[in-house]
Amino acid sequence: MKGVKGKELLLTVGNKIGKLEEITKTIKDNGINIRAICAWVADNKAFFRLVTSDNAKTKAVLQRLGTVNEEEVVIVDMVDESGQLSLLSTRLKDNNIDLKHIYGTASEPGKSVIIIFSSDNNDKALEVIST
Repeated sequence: MKGVKGKELLLTVGNKIGKLEEITKTIKDNGINIRAICAWVADNKAFFRLVTSDNAKTKAVLQRLGTVNEEEVVIVDMVDESGQLSLLSTRLKDNNIDLKHIYGTASEPGKSVIIIFSSDNNDKALEVIST
């Protein structure tokens, strides 16, 4: 398990059918790769958390679609096998680290997955991930 600090973008837009296609096409058309995504709807607004190959460029091209904020996150690379997320969550709990949000990518068993989270103490989280 290996963790690094990173940045994610939080895009807030009005919710409507096709918004995911519009966002992903805009990103693709600008030569940017989406490394991870999480999305949900609340109160007729759509929220997209994105980690991309070029967050600065992504932020610039998405600003015409809605509000874009950049936030610090921890990006964890771990093997996709039973118990790894439990190990991560135990380390965070045992060190009194409070998560704000968490999401991840999927892969084939035995390959690498990426877990992205933000906490009340990302520096401490990085320390305990590496132990």
